[in-house]
Amino acid sequence: MKREKICVSNLCKNIAYILIPILLLILVTSIISVIYIRENTDINSKTDKEFFDTKVFSSSYMYSINKALAIIMSNNLPDEQEYDYIEGNYYNYDIQKNVNINRKQGNIFYWQKSRQENFIFLIIDNNKNIAYTNLEHTMNTDTVEEIKNVINKNRIYWSYENKDVKTTIKRLSIENIKYTADFEKIESNDYSIYTALIDDLIYRDEYYTSSILNNWALHTHKVAVYTIPISAVLLLMLIPIIFKGIGKKKGKEGIYLNFFDKIPFELAIGFLACLFTIGLIIVIIVCNLEDETITATLMLIGCIIMYYACILVLETLVKRIKAKRFWKTTLLYKIIQKISHIFKNFNLFIQTLLLYGIFVLVNIVLSGLARNWAGLLWLFAFDTFAFYIITKKVIQFDKIKKAIAEIYNGNTNIKLNENEMKGVLKTLAIQINDIAGGLSNTIKEQLKSERLKTELITNVSHDIKTPLTSIINYVDLLKKEKIENPKVQEYLVILDNKSQRLKKLTEDLVEASKASSGAIKLNIQKISIKELIKQVTGEFEDRFKARGLEEIITLPSENIYIQVDSRYMYRVLENLYSNISKYALENSRVYVDVAVKENEVTIQLKNTSKDKLNISADELMQRFVRGETSRNTEGSGLGLSIATSLTELQGGKFSLYLDGDLFKVTINLSLAQ
Repeated sequence: MKREKICVSNLCKNIAYILIPILLLILVTSIISVIYIRENTDINSKTDKEFFDTKVFSSSYMYSINKALAIIMSNNLPDEQEYDYIEGNYYNYDIQKNVNINRKQGNIFYWQKSRQENFIFLIIDNNKNIAYTNLEHTMNTDTVEEIKNVINKNRIYWSYENKDVKTTIKRLSIENIKYTADFEKIESNDYSIYTALIDDLIYRDEYYTSSILNNWALHTHKVAVYTIPISAVLLLMLIPIIFKGIGKKKGKEGIYLNFFDKIPFELAIGFLACLFTIGLIIVIIVCNLEDETITATLMLIGCIIMYYACILVLETLVKRIKAKRFWKTTLLYKIIQKISHIFKNFNLFIQTLLLYGIFVLVNIVLSGLARNWAGLLWLFAFDTFAFYIITKKVIQFDKIKKAIAEIYNGNTNIKLNENEMKGVLKTLAIQINDIAGGLSNTIKEQLKSERLKTELITNVSHDIKTPLTSIINYVDLLKKEKIENPKVQEYLVILDNKSQRLKKLTEDLVEASKASSGAIKLNIQKISIKELIKQVTGEFEDRFKARGLEEIITLPSENIYIQVDSRYMYRVLENLYSNISKYALENSRVYVDVAVKENEVTIQLKNTSKDKLNISADELMQRFVRGETSRNTEGSGLGLSIATSLTELQGGKFSLYLDGDLFKVTINLSLAQ
């Protein structure tokens, strides 16, 4: 918890930002000093004099000689063109003509750069009697001898004359450089070379800088063994604090993004790059200033500007990554989103056409570039990527197709992964999931409603059954009594009929409940459909005759067997015959047809209704629904519902057809093998 508070604290974060560049500077400079001392193992003193005996100095000095010599050697031009060349390479130049050079008349060229150097030279071309120097042309440097005197009065010098080397630099003595490529280059040309380093290094050039570095390294390398691990450990402690605290703000949850963090990343980087460039320009410009105080001040300002730009880059980058908004805050993302939005507004055909056009165009371009292995590789990579995308889309489409098939077959619990799809397919997946979810919820609600209805019917039926049984028993007892009052006897008959009807209704309710919920244990066996029809017909023969109904039965000549529960199949036919005996038109015909087609047995019952049927077939098969509300015949409205449920439980299909007064029921059952 304490560490979290430290990370969030602005004071601690600002201190860490200040300490990091300081510690980094200490670490880097300490490492440089150690490397410098190791590269120059002969350094064993703290005096400036010893710097001139180092390998770094001798290498730099020989480089300066070769650089001056290379300019002269490359200036192998006619005399009238020499002036233009000198003017193009040096800031100031002057010429002293008719000077005595090796007892002959010659010219001295005075070259001076815009920035003076501690390294001075005189190089004489003995073939052309031309001398070159970077000394200023004064009264004391009018002749070659005067220039030699100015050079030789310095304690650090190196000269080459008449195949001999004179120097105070031990590493550049003729014994040490005799077989080097640099010296062989000097020997191969007829030049006399006189060079020196101005005492006290009065100009701020590379020798001045190297001398300071040498002295600094001598002083710091001994403590580097302590500063390197200490600064490294402190940096390792401060850097996590910086990264942990970026994006955190006291009193705010999550990652805090300011205005700068919300602008497109490319624009932010462009602005910070400009800021960094301003700081860099300041640093570069002040390097040429002579005033050390102004130089140090402006250089510090430039470095602070560059460091501040780096901090802003780091902070905005880390905050965007932490908030998982890096990609979404880029200008490229916004451009792609805009193009994608425009693209999505086109219909699917136009989208496909555009994508195909892009594919063909890219293939044409890559085919033109495929003149080597790299071009062919790019073409193969692009086509492989296109094939991968198409294959992925086909797989996703196949998943959608299978999901639709599952929903069509009744499985509404299927759910497609919308996140792995994009574009039109994602939209389609979302819609299919919504449809499946809606259907699933509807089915669940319907099943719940049916279950609650079934439970209610069962509970009410059981509650009615107990007192009803007592009523029937007491009616039976009263009937056995010798009651002579005709009115009482009439009441007993009515009471007996009504109680028996109520008993039948409760039994039908319980049976309908069990049939619809599937809570019936079936005893499936092979039975003869002809025998079953004859049995039910015989049961209702008297009722049909009482109403003048003529039964016309059409049965196959051979015995036909079906796989059903005989008791419940009898109940199905009994309910249908009961409906016909009650509601068929008097003195009309009733048709019962049994047919076999392939492996299916069809039982069809047709009759003409005595009343007009103002209801659909589906409604008529629901519970408690009767064909005509004005009917005064007995009935519970459960017969067809029970018949439908029992038929389906036995693997059959029950269908009802109404056409005006025509009432037709068809039952399809599997033929027993």
